[in-house]
Amino acid sequence: MSAKKNEKNVYPAEVYGTLSRTPDRDAFQKARTAVLSESVSWGGIGALSEKALHKILKLYVEPDTSYHEVEYNGSVADIKNERCIFEIQTRSYEKLLPKLKKLLLTDRVEVICPLATEKVIRWIDKESGEISSPNKSPKKENIYDAFKMLFGIREVIRHENLSVRVIYLKVEDFRNLNGYGKERKHYSTRIERIPTDIISEITLIGTDDYAALLPTELGEEFTAKEFSRAVRRTSRYSFYILKLLVSVGAIYEAGKRAKAVIYKKNTNQS
Repeated sequence: MSAKKNEKNVYPAEVYGTLSRTPDRDAFQKARTAVLSESVSWGGIGALSEKALHKILKLYVEPDTSYHEVEYNGSVADIKNERCIFEIQTRSYEKLLPKLKKLLLTDRVEVICPLATEKVIRWIDKESGEISSPNKSPKKENIYDAFKMLFGIREVIRHENLSVRVIYLKVEDFRNLNGYGKERKHYSTRIERIPTDIISEITLIGTDDYAALLPTELGEEFTAKEFSRAVRRTSRYSFYILKLLVSVGAIYEAGKRAKAVIYKKNTNQS
């Protein structure tokens, strides 16, 4: 089964892929306002009992809080309503795997994967209490960063009860000015990551959906090096993306060219 695709197919590293849809921005801003009102002032950043990004997305996906944090089948689901179970994961997807293995046996599960496709950084000096003006970050996450994170649950990625919703966000990253170097920014710690707006969403259901997001400039066969160049990632980073794409059935290993493994697009997708 495949999600409906748009007619226009553009290089997905620069836009949001062929499966993107317009989100409910009003609902998102309503959820954001509700969560941030718990923090009396900017000085309260980091004081929320639950990280703001996770809590805002939880309220956006399901506004009725009676469906939040539901004890079920020996676990606690982020959201469990009449439709399915929703798990919001911002990192460390491998930690979600044991929970998914259990839940997918009996229930439909949608994993929510947020990406910071536009980000500004604000530095907080805890000694003076000063918060810097926003500085635009050159780093922009795209669908391949989602694929890299999903590597942690590749064992269940093709399960018929599993879907993945990738949500592209504008984000304000509040960081502690406690790192190394003259400006104390190198290896600094994040205090809070607050989404300011929602841009787009993609739902990945089956093999076809993942295959549709392969770089359009790649031929039917390609090497890891060629793939890394196309997605603008290091070879080490691309290793995880390729393994995820093999696990989901979008590509497969088809021999070698010299010492390099040849990957081939799967034209018999299901």
